[in-house]
Amino acid sequence: MNGFYFAAPKCRTILLYFRKVSTIVNLMITYEYILNPTKAQKSLLVKNLRLTRDIYNQGLQELIDHYRSTGKHLNYFSHDKQHGKTQHPDMPSWFVDTTLRRLHRSFANFFAGIKEGRKVGFPRFKSANRWHTLQFRDAVANNIDSCYFKAGKMLGGRIRFVKHREIEGKLKFCRIVKRPSGWYLQAVCEDEPQPLPANDNAIGLDFGITHLIADSEGNKVANPQHLKRSLRRLAKAQRRLSRRKKGSNRRRKAAKMVARIHEKIANQRKDYLHKAARHYVNAYGTIVIEDLRPSNMVKNSHLARAISDSSWGMLRQFMEDKAEKAGRLVIAVPPQYTSQKCSSCGEIVQKALSVRTHVCPHCGYVDCRDTNAAKNIKRAGIRPSWRDVA
Repeated sequence: MNGFYFAAPKCRTILLYFRKVSTIVNLMITYEYILNPTKAQKSLLVKNLRLTRDIYNQGLQELIDHYRSTGKHLNYFSHDKQHGKTQHPDMPSWFVDTTLRRLHRSFANFFAGIKEGRKVGFPRFKSANRWHTLQFRDAVANNIDSCYFKAGKMLGGRIRFVKHREIEGKLKFCRIVKRPSGWYLQAVCEDEPQPLPANDNAIGLDFGITHLIADSEGNKVANPQHLKRSLRRLAKAQRRLSRRKKGSNRRRKAAKMVARIHEKIANQRKDYLHKAARHYVNAYGTIVIEDLRPSNMVKNSHLARAISDSSWGMLRQFMEDKAEKAGRLVIAVPPQYTSQKCSSCGEIVQKALSVRTHVCPHCGYVDCRDTNAAKNIKRAGIRPSWRDVA
């Protein structure tokens, strides 16, 4: 069990989340490398992308038809028997298995979301722009030799990749991913946690827009706002795309340029968030954050783009993943009144979002709004009455 919640009686909003790392046996880590296929290998990869997408769409239609005729869901093993080497002679058998497994996993996630009461979409048919991954089985995943990946004869044999770092842990399976910037090899490995030296220091973190992170010690991590900085270049590329004739080669090239810009923004954002998360995981043994719900917060049309550009959910995920591997503790506390409460006397001081300085009329305490919130977050996370229950 990775974590659990404590809730006060008759109050659904007071939650405290403990991320337990001592019970973690192993972790899944993905290593990504640049793949350098030849022209012949690229054509084979594109061909198999198209074939696996056809299998996915065909399998989705078969599941829908089976449910309409019988009222029951067709399980994976019965479905897999209908797709063998006879039905798909032009592609490796492992792509058939992994594609069908991916389809059934999407249905499992759909039913799980419905059961939990979340708003989830029904699995959709995939267009060419929504299908970019080829996944291998365990037997083929082990065929990594030095700087070559043995993809099999039907994919052109060995494909060269840039091995910029060694693979650590037990290799489970591999994926080949097509992005606007080229082809990539992903090696998914199982590795044991590598705890850092014991550290009793605790810190509270407040995520924001003006500053990405404000901690309880008064330090701030700047918000680079990568999307905002690239809006002018992105708008220029999108205008160029809109002027191209649909179906033409020039429009295809313009669309690729827009996709390259989006990919670069995403890479910049992930790199920055990885470094910010790594800093706090290395320096502190206990990290207290807010249990934010960005999917609800982006409904504010005035702040949606800024919130999405800050990527608080991704930052939290990176921080929790790194804490698991390092043996640290991440605690998520309810965000209610963390910005309004005075961290010195505990009184509620109402203030609008535009007010960036906390001034308490009761005790005279003055501090940055975000730093004051971070101190309240830290106090809520390390409260002895809650920690004793854990």
